[in-house]
Amino acid sequence: MKIMHPGTIAGNLSMIGNIMFPSYLIGGKTPCMFDAGVSAMGPLYLGDIIPLLADGGLKHLFFTHSHYDHTGAWGYLSRFFPEIITYAHPLVSEVMRSPRALATMTRLSSLFAGLFHEHTDHTEFLPPRIDRDLKDGDLICLDEGIEIHVLETPGHTRDSLSYFLEPYRAVVPGEALGVIHPNGEVFPEFLNDYEAYISSALKIMALGPEMILMPHGYALTGEDAEAFLNEVIPATHRFHDMITDTLEHSGGDSDQATAMLFEQLYDEDGIGQERTAFLVNLEAKVRCVKKTLDTR
Repeated sequence: MKIMHPGTIAGNLSMIGNIMFPSYLIGGKTPCMFDAGVSAMGPLYLGDIIPLLADGGLKHLFFTHSHYDHTGAWGYLSRFFPEIITYAHPLVSEVMRSPRALATMTRLSSLFAGLFHEHTDHTEFLPPRIDRDLKDGDLICLDEGIEIHVLETPGHTRDSLSYFLEPYRAVVPGEALGVIHPNGEVFPEFLNDYEAYISSALKIMALGPEMILMPHGYALTGEDAEAFLNEVIPATHRFHDMITDTLEHSGGDSDQATAMLFEQLYDEDGIGQERTAFLVNLEAKVRCVKKTLDTR
């Protein structure tokens, strides 16, 4: 099944937000949220969260990685849930102290200002504080028998984590498995390390998840989840080969190869990603592949 709209997925597990930036909430006595979209999404998330909470507020917020479109709404939500505890890879705190990284995240966040509602100062990007660092193998046990298993899954970024949720047998992979474009194409997201990206994808698949809680687009269950997992590695190899061929045609010039690929690939309706954000990621993928080729 493809779950394309906010609402209950199974038990206390729900999708919130919208199909561009879905986040996921486990309700119950100790509600927790996974990722927090772009900063402009804050009011939409809050509107979805409030009806799903018990008497208390939102207790936990788990980040898959440091990117602005996964951490952005923390600033808005923290105004309403000041006691919320945040979790992430140790490197996320380092990123949030980098003036260069913050300037990029602020610039990209501004592209979405006013897209979902009237922009206010309360929806500006603010670097989240990280209360607790997580590492591979950590286990967080919530009430009602819910377990959150932590996996380090680098490749998209150095600070990528995935979360395996029991008893749902669901995985929150961030972009460790890539994304699905509106045209149905599985699109890899190895921005930092190609080999690590492949290893991380295999690590997630070895757990046999039955639900894939995608970072952009719909969530997947059953046969749709299985079909997606079967396509992740082949799609990654194909895209790596495409970049390799383009680098060869450009004489190893990363900028030229990126421009050629952008011209070939970018279609706003089929891809569903803002133009600048797509280009920034594409540049990183080309550099990632060139780095791999240069070390061979």
